[in-house]
Amino acid sequence: MLNFIKPIELIKTSGNILILTHKNPDGDAVGSVLGLGLMLDGLDKNNRVILKDEVPKVLEFLPGREKIKYAEDLADDDLIGAGYDLVILVDCAELERTGIREVNKIIESSKNLLIIDHHPEREIKEESFYNVAKIVNSESSSTAEMLFELFAEMKIKITKEIAQCLLTGIFTDTGGFQHANVSPRTLEVAAELMKKGPRINKIAQNIFNSKSIPAIKIWGRVLARVKVDSESGMSISYIDKQDIKECGASYDELSGVVNIINTISDSKFSLLLTEYQDQKIRGSLRSEEYKGVDVSKIAQDLGGGGHKLASGFELRGSIKESLEFIRGKLRK
Repeated sequence: MLNFIKPIELIKTSGNILILTHKNPDGDAVGSVLGLGLMLDGLDKNNRVILKDEVPKVLEFLPGREKIKYAEDLADDDLIGAGYDLVILVDCAELERTGIREVNKIIESSKNLLIIDHHPEREIKEESFYNVAKIVNSESSSTAEMLFELFAEMKIKITKEIAQCLLTGIFTDTGGFQHANVSPRTLEVAAELMKKGPRINKIAQNIFNSKSIPAIKIWGRVLARVKVDSESGMSISYIDKQDIKECGASYDELSGVVNIINTISDSKFSLLLTEYQDQKIRGSLRSEEYKGVDVSKIAQDLGGGGHKLASGFELRGSIKESLEFIRGKLRK
């Protein structure tokens, strides 16, 4: 059983709250921070949602979108001197994963930290906090599902807007309820959220069926380059900065294409390498339960992390150098 006593106490006794999530936010991260922020609005709690990277275009339909502020747009005094009573770290468990520069200085005036996460638990490094509470459950489909449980424990009335955010978080992190992380409770929670008004077909329309022409072009390049490494069973493709420029695409329009690569029948797992800056490569890994590969172990060995079936990492170097490095790791 999850212990909600301390987290609820921290929320109730805090008046000025900062909400953070990981860089390159996905549907679960965005849906969760917005759902949490809207809930705190209902409690008349002053709260701010600050992100490092922009919200993907496919998630701009979510209510509460205007709550999000970006760290690079805020002055240092606005970031550092806000005096938060509580920092809530959502969908990740380490402050450095936020990607926000000098994040420790931003929140040094706060002594209260609440972590809400469904990734495998890691040791907390934030020793500067004297009061740390955690709601961590790696068996949950998503952080959004965990927030539903927290709100229920707090007897929060979930509005249509909050439900839309949480349902989107669950929908995206389960691949539209197709992944192995879907449990009977996941479907029960989704059903309860749908009773508040949001529809799954509308979420699916925004997430899966609203591709722009540049997105279709960039997906075409990814799929045209797919190869299967016979030694490791890895299906792999890549995109570089020039591809993005020539297609007129944005990086968030690559979301979901690694899952298509993962459908190749004779591969054990998939990898998409993306050059997002000069000499900076982002890797996305996917697998399926029946394939028997825990990609989180691969990601951790490369300095990243994530779930058993969906993980990521970052490397320095060219795409060619990164691929050679990864293959060397896999041989070991």
